[in-house]
Amino acid sequence: MEQTNRGFLLWIYCLSFLSAQTVEPLQILNTMIERTGTLQTLRYELKKYERIQGKLLLEHMRFKLRRAPFAVYGYQISPRKGVEVLYPADPNTDRILVKPNTFPYISLTLDPHSDIVLENQHQTIRAVGYDQTRSLLIAARERYRSELSRLVKYEGSLIWDGHKCHKLILQPPNYQIQNYTVKAGEDLFSIAEKLHVSWYKIMELNGLKSPTTTLKSGQVLKVPSDYGKLIRVIIDAERYIPLMLEVEDELGVYERYEYYSVEVDPALTEKDFSRNNPEYKF
Repeated sequence: MEQTNRGFLLWIYCLSFLSAQTVEPLQILNTMIERTGTLQTLRYELKKYERIQGKLLLEHMRFKLRRAPFAVYGYQISPRKGVEVLYPADPNTDRILVKPNTFPYISLTLDPHSDIVLENQHQTIRAVGYDQTRSLLIAARERYRSELSRLVKYEGSLIWDGHKCHKLILQPPNYQIQNYTVKAGEDLFSIAEKLHVSWYKIMELNGLKSPTTTLKSGQVLKVPSDYGKLIRVIIDAERYIPLMLEVEDELGVYERYEYYSVEVDPALTEKDFSRNNPEYKF
């Protein structure tokens, strides 16, 4: 009987080993890209770690999101509990409504690209949700299509927020800091979107004080060749949505986004994105 049990356990081990070996990381990545493109609404908590002046700063938020037309409501849990944001502030506007929960203790309607809104932030409000991550991964997939099989690696399974997940690593082959010559009419945001990199990283590399710094045609900037030197992503094995994304650059961890209590396609209404919602404190 003991020998039979040992044989059975060995058989189970071999099946598990073979199963692990047949996991296709590119298929997981492609399925995630396709799946996130179908989502219409989201509700989740986000722990956001972004490197600002050499230190990883944590911001803990709750979000509601609608993809089309794009709308976001956010509530900050920490470091300043009670901060609320709503975008757009009103339909058909490109303004963000912010309740700072500090002086001047009144809600402000602001340009979402302004210095005050983007202080200590790597991302604009338009990056909330999965679309920016998805677009960056699509760009990397197209750029390195012939090399993807060796650039995307499977690092095993794990449990994240109660969900069985896959862990992938994506590593561009020749990450480097290089020069870019500014074209007429370009700013940090348009350059970052064009090159599929971080506007904050460009600002940091060039010692610029503001994301709205006016750039001159012919000006030479230092820019990264890729969004990161190494990207780690944890993907829900059933829903195929990312639950963690971590980016490293030449200095170490650049940013890390952790998703919790994610609800896919919850039944959100116009009330969820209205400044007149009685649950909000605008």
